[in-house]
Amino acid sequence: MKSNPIFVILFLFLPALILARTEMLLLVKMLPLQAVWLEENVLKPFEKENNVVIRLQNFQAYQDLERIVSQNAAFDVVKIPMDRAGAFRANGNIWAVSAVADRALQDSIRSAYLLPPLAVGGDTIWYLPRKLETRIMVYRISKVREALSAYRAMLPEINMAVAKINRKGLPTDYVLEENPDNWDYYDVLVAGYVWNKQNKGRGRVGHRSKNYEGTMLRVVDRAFQLGATRGEIPYLTSRPVTEAFEWEYAYARLHVYNALMFEQEWTGRELWQVFGAEQIFLTFLTQIDCFFLLGNGDKKMPGFAKDAEDVGFACMPKGASLSGEEALFVNRNVTTGGWFWAIGKESPNKALALRLMLYMTSADIQEKEFNEFGTFPTRHELLKTNPDKLYMKRWQNRVLQTSLKQVEVNRYTIFPTFQDAVSMQNRYYKVLRELCVKPERFTSLDQVKKVLADNDMPPGEESQP
Repeated sequence: MKSNPIFVILFLFLPALILARTEMLLLVKMLPLQAVWLEENVLKPFEKENNVVIRLQNFQAYQDLERIVSQNAAFDVVKIPMDRAGAFRANGNIWAVSAVADRALQDSIRSAYLLPPLAVGGDTIWYLPRKLETRIMVYRISKVREALSAYRAMLPEINMAVAKINRKGLPTDYVLEENPDNWDYYDVLVAGYVWNKQNKGRGRVGHRSKNYEGTMLRVVDRAFQLGATRGEIPYLTSRPVTEAFEWEYAYARLHVYNALMFEQEWTGRELWQVFGAEQIFLTFLTQIDCFFLLGNGDKKMPGFAKDAEDVGFACMPKGASLSGEEALFVNRNVTTGGWFWAIGKESPNKALALRLMLYMTSADIQEKEFNEFGTFPTRHELLKTNPDKLYMKRWQNRVLQTSLKQVEVNRYTIFPTFQDAVSMQNRYYKVLRELCVKPERFTSLDQVKKVLADNDMPPGEESQP
């Protein structure tokens, strides 16, 4: 009896047909340590459960993301920064989540996730939120106590020093607040002034100072705390932005800032290192910064500060007018950033893509990722306020609860999208260095204002948020 050649072919290739797996493409921006963790702890289990192969591609810069997606809209899942979410919706390179999810799943998503405004539009869910991100104030608890004990004796000296800058001095009847959660800009100044005097003339406050987005965002946050609107952010001579740079100048002039931040041009990594080495006692960090600072117990991420019990976390200090401008709407708001997962417009596996996004943002995965990297969760069940003292003894929980409070304070404050964001970043950086490197060259706020006016956006280069 002769064998049917068709059956022979099917017999030979049947195992391959059975084992054939769908290939999925995932576009992300992650630190190498995070990407390895994602592959090992999230993607591989999903591949096994769903008989797929996931190819991971990493982009380096935001400009690269838009170019890559415009050239290839067939990525199944794309990681998109929150401040670019509106632009990606407008250019049509993503597919709405609600175009794949049925009504019951859409209702489940709306109730389970903290959905920022940019993730939805009316009845349409466009994205699943991967994580939120904001800044909080991080400080040495023991050093705050020292400042509280010493500042009263120095108040006359501090008042005179401030008066040389703003011709007014400290606010009337000034008192340094005991709880850093209640601090404003003057409290940071006073504590920083005390630390400088106690530490041989070296400032003990610092933040990012390299020419990159993180440095610009520090000053933008300050401008928002001084009442800036989104449209005022690009303009150095708008009142809130001017006041923000005046504070930067004052902190540098009074040696509140550690001068090394400008000499070495700090990024997040340098902040972790100098805080750990007690070269600074106070800074402003994101959630993932806090985890790199204190470590997660893994030898790959050992941390730089070994005494977590001496590290405190507070909401950002409230804005205050240095010049006495009463019209400023001062607040504690800073920008909330974050990342979304999106389905590529031409993804051939849209249902699978949504399944992967739901898996990557499940409560189990988000909890694990928070404990590993401080990735701020977006599921309500993981964001419940917990005042229990035993719970709050664990520094990771203090980071989460403080960050949650800050996000609630921020409300809808997000970084605007500007066509000329790079040139704005360069202007902010140039002015920050001009004012804060050798700040003694300027003896009045009027001179500071002239620097800002000389570097403001040229006429005809208006930026649309």
